[in-house]
Amino acid sequence: MSLAAWSVGGVCFGLGLVAALMARARALMFPAFALPLVWLLALLAFGLTLPTEPAPYFQAGGALGWGVLTASGLWLMGAYVGSRLHYEWLGALLPMAAPVLALLLAREGLLPALWGIGIATGLIWLLLGRAWESLESVALSVLALSWTTGLALYAGAPRWFGVCLAGAGLAAFGLATLLARAGRVGWSLSYILLFGGFTLTAVGYRLAGSDAPWLQLVLLTLIAATLARGLAGSELWSRYALLVWVGLLAAAFATMRGFGVAVCALMTALHALVMTHRAFTRASTHENALYVAGALLLVSVLGFRLFALSYPLRPPRADVYIYFTLIAFLIALVGLGALALWWSQRGAHAPLWRALVAGFWASAAPLALTAVFSERAAAGWSVGALGAALGAYLYGNTLFRWLAPLSLLGLIVVLPLGSIAAVFADAPRATRIGIAVGLATALALTAILIAVVDREQNSSA
Repeated sequence: MSLAAWSVGGVCFGLGLVAALMARARALMFPAFALPLVWLLALLAFGLTLPTEPAPYFQAGGALGWGVLTASGLWLMGAYVGSRLHYEWLGALLPMAAPVLALLLAREGLLPALWGIGIATGLIWLLLGRAWESLESVALSVLALSWTTGLALYAGAPRWFGVCLAGAGLAAFGLATLLARAGRVGWSLSYILLFGGFTLTAVGYRLAGSDAPWLQLVLLTLIAATLARGLAGSELWSRYALLVWVGLLAAAFATMRGFGVAVCALMTALHALVMTHRAFTRASTHENALYVAGALLLVSVLGFRLFALSYPLRPPRADVYIYFTLIAFLIALVGLGALALWWSQRGAHAPLWRALVAGFWASAAPLALTAVFSERAAAGWSVGALGAALGAYLYGNTLFRWLAPLSLLGLIVVLPLGSIAAVFADAPRATRIGIAVGLATALALTAILIAVVDREQNSSA
């Protein structure tokens, strides 16, 4: 990493601290210390991701830490602008600038920088998701943009295509906001602006000589979004319109070595970002949930595609039906549901320590399972986590908003750190049993601590 890159990262992180200090007195959802604490946790995450050997601090090789540093600052600024000053467009633009800075300043360490942006996104989504209503759709858009840019390296696709799509989506978002302030509200204007921008981007790449099926991908996403809109009229049956997004996934998955699903995931996330703003789209609550669930599905599959390319399973680890994969799947499916239920017990005013405990186990468990059972456990966990989130959505459970960030934390952490954890899977059985015992002990201690704290709080209430 160059000095210019670290300077930009330091400035972003410093401005993030300023935003946290300015917002703390107005953070109604959290105590006054919450936002500065989020900044400190981001600093801790940055320190943990910086290697000392063979890459010293602030020199080449620290791209993962740079991504955490830069994106955390941009996220804190975006959260302040979007939730406190109510400039939603600018609030979304700031964190989405992080992948652009990675393309400009971290060309030789692009993938680690993008993984760092994902870590920062997961941290902020987990801790501030209740304070900024738009954060989940912004977070999905940032992850989709980062992972689309990363997948372009594997697929041989243009690196900047995702940035151009995101720019078109944000431009549509800004124009829709201006029209809403002039009194012109309704979903149709936002819809036309959004997919008009996507179409212009696809046509531009086509005229530039690209033979990739950009227009077909835009058309597929347009059809899916239109069908979702049409099926969202019934609060009961709109949840099963999730099959529309499954159809989009099936139609686009084989295109360009999986890059087609990345493009559709990014467009779907941007569609959710724009259409879930009820102030100018007048969309219903269950309609908004359908858009977010579709974006979560496609972005999760995009992350899983990157995982499969980063950690290709070879014999004897290649059998996805193997026992250890199923075990990790079931642990994620049931465990994340229980974790989200406990986290949500105090509603939107849940204390910050509950979010920290939930986030810790949602990210530490897949790493520990990878260390015991290899990458196949991480694959099983990722699918089980997605199943838990979509299951909550399908059956109308309010846990969906709590499960959404937890379901993606595993992928966010396993992408950069899975290779480190998988080393232990080749260790002697005694070592792996020791890791499993340590995990079980830590889980038991956490359960005891939670029981004691909750009992004290209930007795003092």
